[in-house]
Amino acid sequence: MPAPEPFSALLLAGGRSTRMGRDKALLPHPISGRPLIEHQAALLRSLPGCAELLLSAPAERGYALAGPLADARLVTDAAPDCGPLAGLAAGLAAATTPRLLVLAVDLPFVTPALLDRLLWRDAVPGVREHPCGLASPGLAPRHADGLFEPLCAAYPVSTDSRAAVASALARRELSLQRLLAAASSAGWMRPLSLAPADLPLFANWNTPNDLAPPAS
Repeated sequence: MPAPEPFSALLLAGGRSTRMGRDKALLPHPISGRPLIEHQAALLRSLPGCAELLLSAPAERGYALAGPLADARLVTDAAPDCGPLAGLAAGLAAATTPRLLVLAVDLPFVTPALLDRLLWRDAVPGVREHPCGLASPGLAPRHADGLFEPLCAAYPVSTDSRAAVASALARRELSLQRLLAAASSAGWMRPLSLAPADLPLFANWNTPNDLAPPAS
């Protein structure tokens, strides 16, 4: 069996956690009990082919680069107050492999199987070929209503992707939904349709109410 293709992983942990009232990255994961930032880093590191881990976070947060974050490379936003688009731009600029797997720190229920799907692990020969013969496009989950999940997606590290993201950032067009719609039309991203069983995987933690256990 051939070795998995190498990819770069970007963990987005730069949010201000205003609605949560405390740093979401340090909340305990509901299953492992580890701080979310460590749990998500370990998840990304566990995937075959993960060649490097990039951490998008302000340097002043002082996250301990230990455990699964021991060899993480901190990437900081070149443009302040531009949200996750700036983190994506920094990750694409820093990545040294052909693919960047992006995961937000506040999506605690994402599974290795889902991330493998985003990396085309289950693709059959020939499916990964771009219509123009270029490198395979990235994949972004898309709901039935057309909305993407841009913070749990695999992006190609290419001239096209870097230029599109940098251009949107320069224009301060910060909508990742708009970016992914344009990227899908341009061919360097493709949507991954979600089944109803996938939906709980994208539950994210924004407020203290999100931390409450499900009603029995």
